[in-house]
Amino acid sequence: MEVKYNRRVSQMLWLAAVAMLVLAFLRFSQPSGQVSNWASSKVGNFVNRYNSRESLATFMARSESFWAKTVKQRHEMIAADYGDVSQMPLFPATDLDSYAINPYTIWDFAPAAYNCPWDVERIGRMGDGGKWVCGMSRYEKYPKNRECIIYSFGVRDESSFEQEMLSRTNCVVWAYDFSVVDFGEQLEPNNRDRAHFKQVGIAGKTDETKTPPFYSIADLMKMNGHTYIDILKMDIEVAEFDALDGLHRDFSAAGEELPIGQLMIEIHLFPSSGLTSKIFLDWWERLESRGLRATWTEPNLLAVTLSASNKDPIMAEYTMVNVKDSKNILFHNH
Repeated sequence: MEVKYNRRVSQMLWLAAVAMLVLAFLRFSQPSGQVSNWASSKVGNFVNRYNSRESLATFMARSESFWAKTVKQRHEMIAADYGDVSQMPLFPATDLDSYAINPYTIWDFAPAAYNCPWDVERIGRMGDGGKWVCGMSRYEKYPKNRECIIYSFGVRDESSFEQEMLSRTNCVVWAYDFSVVDFGEQLEPNNRDRAHFKQVGIAGKTDETKTPPFYSIADLMKMNGHTYIDILKMDIEVAEFDALDGLHRDFSAAGEELPIGQLMIEIHLFPSSGLTSKIFLDWWERLESRGLRATWTEPNLLAVTLSASNKDPIMAEYTMVNVKDSKNILFHNH
């Protein structure tokens, strides 16, 4: 990428130099008015055409082809190595011999293959708690005729992500966590008027008999009077599987868009959960079928460094954008 960037800069510098030489020559050979007209109609147009960015639709189409390529590779590799995904371990390479045969983990079958068409920036602290946001500049310039909504599931005592989003945008944050009673100390008082917290859990189906109660995403949206979530941040220790399946059911694919613009999620493959490669990839492909495309990922290696779960890398962070969402500020102007 750096090589291509440097080459592009060099080409633009050469182009500018040539244009200046031509203008200097014409300055002494023609009346100044003719030079000015020629410069604006010829050189300016040529430079603008060279430097213009391709259309967003073209960019998205190419990114979609990159994603489709990885889906094809996913199924081909699983079929070649195991015949069926139900036979594939989450982490097949456990020693040098198995690595020579199967040099991958389950995360390699869910790569971040779709390019974010805007800037990508880490929001919040370094390490556990911060999230990668696609198009942060788009949220900073959010249209004034609609409200920017952020839902945050799983807060604990770390609210640096919420604090930075509130400080840099006009978005409103609705946060939920059954294990704590409020935001972390990072949230500054001047942002309190746009920060809402409730001590509840997140599930695929609402269950108010529990203490604290658990709610589906769709029911929380109804309670808040929302029909759309611009950004959903989720770190809820395996409950992400049931919660997003519940959203998938509540907003069925038959004519309804999944009302999420961008998803930042930490996925947990805890051994005690009984999750398998088949369960995970079936769930992942349900998300893909609704338009969610992984555009950024980073491993959470704390389980490895803490010697938990056989030192398997059981956690990973993903940022996903919804390409089938007609309200998404990343792909549409409203």
